[in-house]
Amino acid sequence: MILKILKDKRNFLMVVMLISILFIQYNLKSSIAPKSKYYNEMYIASRKMEKLLVEIKKEKLKRGFEIDSNIDKNSTGLIGLEWSEISTTLGDEVAKRTSTNTDFAALITKKIKELNLRQGDRVAVNMSSSFPALNLAVISALDTLGLEGVIVNTVGSSSYGANIKDFTYLDMEKHLYNRGLIDNTSIAYSFGGIDDVAKEFEQEVIEEIKNRNRKYNLILFYNSNLEENIEQRYKFYQERGAIKLFINVGGNSLAFGKSYKDIENSDLILPKKLQIRDGLVGKFYNSSVPVIHLLNIKGIALKNKIPIDSVEKSEIGTGAVFFEDINSMKYNLIIIILVLIFFVYNAKIMKKFEVKS
Repeated sequence: MILKILKDKRNFLMVVMLISILFIQYNLKSSIAPKSKYYNEMYIASRKMEKLLVEIKKEKLKRGFEIDSNIDKNSTGLIGLEWSEISTTLGDEVAKRTSTNTDFAALITKKIKELNLRQGDRVAVNMSSSFPALNLAVISALDTLGLEGVIVNTVGSSSYGANIKDFTYLDMEKHLYNRGLIDNTSIAYSFGGIDDVAKEFEQEVIEEIKNRNRKYNLILFYNSNLEENIEQRYKFYQERGAIKLFINVGGNSLAFGKSYKDIENSDLILPKKLQIRDGLVGKFYNSSVPVIHLLNIKGIALKNKIPIDSVEKSEIGTGAVFFEDINSMKYNLIIIILVLIFFVYNAKIMKKFEVKS
């Protein structure tokens, strides 16, 4: 049936021209998309994150911890155990693997640049250990842009995060800091988990981590009254100076308090007029400080064209996140013109065939 239709020269020419249009459209997508105006900073941040991931993997292996290639498919060293002594909740291994893509450092850098922060500006950061790779993406962005992070970490982690008791996220971060690989580092921590005091942890485990973190000169927040804890934490950030941006990584109890609800954050920067009352997110949001919220990782990746759970590593600087969105009026206008040319040209060919016949 198809061959019979294609035997007609007019039909054959029409098919050829339609295929040509599709090829032209595809090539336009890869050729007219301009680089982001923040491309250079995004590239530097991604390169930095890559360097940090390589160092953490090296250190993890040096300390005798195995990398399970069945879970950590890209052998990043940033994917933890399904469950451990410092696990708090269940987590999504696909989201954790997706978060190790260095494009996230580029994306965070881009979003910060869109907020017009200046070198030296102060950024409050609430970091969960559930997403160690995202934490390093944030630090890579802050370092690249010369921003001062006021960073507080929670030790507890959901499944597949930084939940190895003897190699917590803070152990990773302090190793990087001591090696001179990062400028920004955590200055305080809490245990996370139930009421942010890790009621589900063994006391022996808590004391062991406390002793280790004393060597890092970290301030400990320990208050089982969540509302008081959030207030203390907010005051702690404010005492460090004017906060120009708040970044929340993960979904610990401090972020939204006891009234947590899932919110649309695929654009990272929380839009105006959301009904957020509680937690650190609520406090900063309602005081008109911009908030970048990093959770629902698969949704963020999908919106920003970052591959989900990919085992194929692309060259840094070539991902879609580094380029402007080409679904613009200019692009659509080009396609419309091409389609019109196609129909006009096709009409002329059809007319010639009619004259001949």
